[in-house]
Amino acid sequence: MHLGVILPHVKLYGGVKRFFELGRHFINKGHRFTVFTPDGAQPDWIKSQVEVKSFGDLNNDCLDALFLTEIGLIDALRSANAKRRIFYHVRQSEPMQKVTKYPEIEVFACSSNIYKHDKTKYNLETFKAIGGVNTQLFRPNPIPRKLNHEPLTIIAYGRLAEKRKGTHLIVKACERLYRNKYNIRLLLFDTHVDANMQKTFEAFSTTVPCDFVINHPIERHFELFQRADIFVAAEKKAGWANTVAEAMACGLPVIATRSATMDILKDGDTGIVIRRNRFAIYRALKKLITQYDLRQKYGINGRKHIEQFDWEVLADKILAHLKN
Repeated sequence: MHLGVILPHVKLYGGVKRFFELGRHFINKGHRFTVFTPDGAQPDWIKSQVEVKSFGDLNNDCLDALFLTEIGLIDALRSANAKRRIFYHVRQSEPMQKVTKYPEIEVFACSSNIYKHDKTKYNLETFKAIGGVNTQLFRPNPIPRKLNHEPLTIIAYGRLAEKRKGTHLIVKACERLYRNKYNIRLLLFDTHVDANMQKTFEAFSTTVPCDFVINHPIERHFELFQRADIFVAAEKKAGWANTVAEAMACGLPVIATRSATMDILKDGDTGIVIRRNRFAIYRALKKLITQYDLRQKYGINGRKHIEQFDWEVLADKILAHLKN
């Protein structure tokens, strides 16, 4: 099959990363996969065998299936030369009424969070294309038992410019822990895709000992998780929690909101589900900091559970659906 996706750009966002990961597996399984963007530029954050073309090439080939993640580009999807047109819903905030008026467009949900949202708000039955994570790249290390003088490292996604990511709440919780004499370090990471992110980063400060890693090679992100003891996420209105899945694949105990984690975070089993506020984050961190056995339990259970959401498993599921 010849499969493709329409993307607004190839910058490092979750919805973009999804298709370069899936595209790699589609190609490995003998299919052709093309990314279409306005200018046809190649990504600078990943070395990929996926071909990237401009919108001007959309009608040159007949595609068996063409995906879209941005409703603003729906006209390009509708006019393209494709046998099947699919809107892959990856952000809860998308105005889905603009999709539902076109019955020829199928809808995929990237998580149970999105599936439930579409069913409840739009009475829309979507295909559950849930996942994924690279469990070969993101791999666990043994969970160390730290001595009293050794700080525990708390890692979080450092996209400060997007408040919905909740990084500011995590920092506040860690600052309270540090004031209360808990021996911790903070490890933040991000890839800057615009000037606003760089500006926000330059203005950032905290009282907690902190390493802020910028533009770390994507193929070596597992090294960041392996430096840490606990991962925290405080997102809202997300689709699929990429960083949570990667942390779990690396065997880290996870604290996160319910946003984008319904499939992977089972409270009391694979991690801790929290309300989205700094006090809830503080309490959950305090619990894990003081209980090594609990950190070990969540890390082991999380890794085992996340394996079913590997990108290859998801690619196989999508291909089987497309062949129906």
